[in-house]
Amino acid sequence: MLKQVLHTGVEVADLAKTIELYKSLGFEIANEFEKPEPKARVATVKKGDTAFELWQFEDKSHPQVAFIRNHVAIYSDDLGKDVQQLVDSGYKLVIPITDGVILRYAFVQDAANASCYEIATKK
Repeated sequence: MLKQVLHTGVEVADLAKTIELYKSLGFEIANEFEKPEPKARVATVKKGDTAFELWQFEDKSHPQVAFIRNHVAIYSDDLGKDVQQLVDSGYKLVIPITDGVILRYAFVQDAANASCYEIATKK
């Protein structure tokens, strides 16, 4: 079952400067990591229940960047079932279930190709 919004993912041009901006607004760094594919530096900043996942891509030509650069992540307690239900209801699976650096996830896109959602669970 889909439980809660985890974060909003956004692409940034300069991760260090963007982190400083969010810190000046009272956000704290929840985590930082490097993603091997697509190659990127990533940080999650959090304030209360609000979190942003900031992506500075090194390989902007990678096909997954189009889906990751602007997304909403939702926590699932049954990743396979939830992803399948979304696909059955018309969403397109654009990144299959993957063991990521921090979470296990898949990305789906709505039928209008307008919005992407990361459906994620703990590894």
